[in-house]
Amino acid sequence: MKLYKIGSALILCMSLIAGSAYAGTNPGIAPIQSKPHGKTYSAWAAQWWQWALEIPASVNPLIDTTGENCGQGQSNRVWFLAGSTFVSGHITRECTVPRGTALFFPLINSAFFAFLNDPPEVRTEDFIRSQVTCVEDTLFSLVEIDGVAVIDPKQYLEKSVIFEVFLPEDNIFGATEADIPELTLSPGVDEGFYLFVFPLTPGNHTIRWQASSAACGGNVQDITYHLTVK
Repeated sequence: MKLYKIGSALILCMSLIAGSAYAGTNPGIAPIQSKPHGKTYSAWAAQWWQWALEIPASVNPLIDTTGENCGQGQSNRVWFLAGSTFVSGHITRECTVPRGTALFFPLINSAFFAFLNDPPEVRTEDFIRSQVTCVEDTLFSLVEIDGVAVIDPKQYLEKSVIFEVFLPEDNIFGATEADIPELTLSPGVDEGFYLFVFPLTPGNHTIRWQASSAACGGNVQDITYHLTVK
């Protein structure tokens, strides 16, 4: 993930790719127009960012290189997966997921956050949405679960609802209230390609993704998840 400044605002760009073990029109993945578990992709994406940034750095899954923190902040019905942040090179994670749990994660995404003390023109919806369109030019490479590729990942483009994030004192940016007033990122918005994957069968599964995005800061992701569903 890349961190940028425009005035006092934040732009965060993260490249993540994932796939499904299902063929056809990806029947194991919720359609982009659907509301899995009662929420749109846009609402899930906002919640994903809150999960990703509100977990303390000491146990944050974004900077975990082994998977030991993959269960942090998760719910019983839907778990989020992460790519890599502030860590380069290949990362392999091992994670145990409860049976019957769906997975939601970005294929590639970009988020912009204004600060509470930013000028009004930086806090408008039009402005913040204009800062995250870089993701639309994404190039996908390896995208698979259990060796089977997802079909046409670009069909899963979403544009999130407007949301806010409340950073913990121990946050992944090392920021204080002197850097970010009240440690609050607001308003924020995201645009990206996400997958909502219905629960995988009990047993072992491998999710691999590789992606790069020059437009979103030159992010390169190379991640392998070894999941045990039980």
